[in-house]
Amino acid sequence: MSDSLPGPAGRFSGKTAFITGGASGLGLASARRLLREGASVALADVNAEQLRRVADELAQPPGRVTHHELDVTDAAQVEAAVAAAWQAHGAIDVLVNSAGVSFQGTVLDNPPEAWNRVLAINLTGTYLCTQAVARRMVERRQGRIVMIASISGQQVWSGRVAYCASKGGVLALAKSCAIDLAPYGITVNSVSPGPIETAQTAVLHGPAIRQAIVQATPMARYGQADEVADAIAFLASDDARFVNGHDLVVDGGLTSAAILYDLKQNPQQ
Repeated sequence: MSDSLPGPAGRFSGKTAFITGGASGLGLASARRLLREGASVALADVNAEQLRRVADELAQPPGRVTHHELDVTDAAQVEAAVAAAWQAHGAIDVLVNSAGVSFQGTVLDNPPEAWNRVLAINLTGTYLCTQAVARRMVERRQGRIVMIASISGQQVWSGRVAYCASKGGVLALAKSCAIDLAPYGITVNSVSPGPIETAQTAVLHGPAIRQAIVQATPMARYGQADEVADAIAFLASDDARFVNGHDLVVDGGLTSAAILYDLKQNPQQ
């Protein structure tokens, strides 16, 4: 996969990325990618034990990786973590909002507490982290912010009412923030992954769901976390300096394929 295709050497040299949900999944994959291209990384995650373990495993020179325990739904914690990361690294050049959760439930049976939790983490947490970092980026009149949305924010899944609503909100939030922050030299974009091989999808997607997804995807497989990290790295880099308010879909063609079948087995006259 793309781990064998490193980006331009030093593309993020001298820059620092603050990554929420950085102890696993897409956040961790993004950290590895940006580190490989020279960035320093401030990892933030609610799972303190896993966060420390990951920071140790990355084994970078002292000071290049810091870790910050963070509940993104708590505004005071967000402010404290961002301030600590800024002080440790001298600045934050890139924000990757990767913290997120899902819950299976329809509008008929989704409990209010589950709705509140999913929206609080996926949408409000993204907003709070963006606000805290952007207020500091404004002073330097530069910065890159990447939010993790989902194809579920535009082509919804059945039985995921809270998740789909939260990711639709992230798509709108990214565009709104892009307009607000453009005058300060800050770009804001989102990435919408399709089904990706992560610990979360391993739990949520049973055999029947996995088979349906693979059959409906033109590339006939799940994506890998590092493939999403490649897209995040592009939007976080100066290569995307004039890309703003854009959503980059990484789904193997799933949302483009309305009908997909094998013409050899079912030819049309």
